[in-house]
Amino acid sequence: MNVIFRWVVIIFLTFITASLVNKGIDLWSLGTNVDGDGIGVHFFGFEINDRVKEANIHTYAIGFFVASLITLLILIALVGKKILKGNTAVS
Repeated sequence: MNVIFRWVVIIFLTFITASLVNKGIDLWSLGTNVDGDGIGVHFFGFEINDRVKEANIHTYAIGFFVASLITLLILIALVGKKILKGNTAVS
C-alpha cells in the first residue's frame, strides 16, 4: 500500500471513528428526553431508523460505540502494522 493511500485511509478511519463516538454520545445523553413515541436516527444523512422507541435509544447508542470500537481497532491495526514492519533501520 503506498504512503499517500495509507494516510488517506488513516484519516478517513479517524474521522469515521470520531463521528461514531459523537453520535453514540448524543444518543446516550438524549436518554428518554424525547417528544412523542420516539426519535429518528440518522448518520451522515442516511436514515438508520425513523422511529426508535425510548427504551431502545440506549441500544442504538451502544451500537454506535461498538462500531466506533471496530473502526478504532482497524485503525490501530493499520498503524501498528506500519510500526512493527519497521522504520527501525538506521542508515
